[in-house]
Amino acid sequence: MKQKSPFELASDLQGQVRRIVSAFDVDSLPAAERTLLLLLRRLATDVRLDIRAYGTAETAAEQQRLAREMRERLKQLDEAILQAGSLNLMGAADVAQLSATTQQLMSDL
Repeated sequence: MKQKSPFELASDLQGQVRRIVSAFDVDSLPAAERTLLLLLRRLATDVRLDIRAYGTAETAAEQQRLAREMRERLKQLDEAILQAGSLNLMGAADVAQLSATTQQLMSDL
């Protein structure tokens, strides 16, 4: 089986997060949960965009800078995923899948 590229993994991650968030009426949630779900969606989108930028970087220095930023954003995303799981905004299987994907992306950098 062909291994997915980091961009494909990030696109899949974004799609999974969007699917999970879309299952909620975000506007009717308490503020903390609404903020967390919107943060998850934003971080997943930002990770995909960061990886695209990393792939098109013209210099090694630019790639290194982007890699540092992506690692930090991936850590934030992973923490938000775990927090969403603890608030029962997503199931254990989703938490495990999304966390595994973020870890895979971090190891690919």
